[in-house]
Amino acid sequence: MEIQQPRGVGNSKVVKVQSEEAWELFTNQASNEGRAVVAHFGASWCVTSLSMNYKFEELAQTHPEVLFLYVDVDDVQSVSSKYGVKAMPTFFLIKNKEVVRKIIGASPDELKKLVDASADPFETQIVVE
Repeated sequence: MEIQQPRGVGNSKVVKVQSEEAWELFTNQASNEGRAVVAHFGASWCVTSLSMNYKFEELAQTHPEVLFLYVDVDDVQSVSSKYGVKAMPTFFLIKNKEVVRKIIGASPDELKKLVDASADPFETQIVVE
């Protein structure tokens, strides 16, 4: 099943998650398709989170093989809590429904590295000790 991108304002490639059910649907579909997910947890009132929106959108435009999700921590508190988000912005690289990398804070360079790592087959190894 192909992920249907909701039609938003303009030509955005970032999908805004409106509920926990939507989060589950998107991450399940991405996992079934073998697609990585990059999730941006932010808030409309957080200036540093807002400052990363342009870079996040730019990366979404140049990496169509990755699903880019935006979660407003105030709108979807259950998902934010589940992932232990305590500061905004927080970014996750998720493969097969498992977090493989996490970035806290507004760092465009680190975010680009995280997205680039989404294509790295070695990044899919979850190590549990």
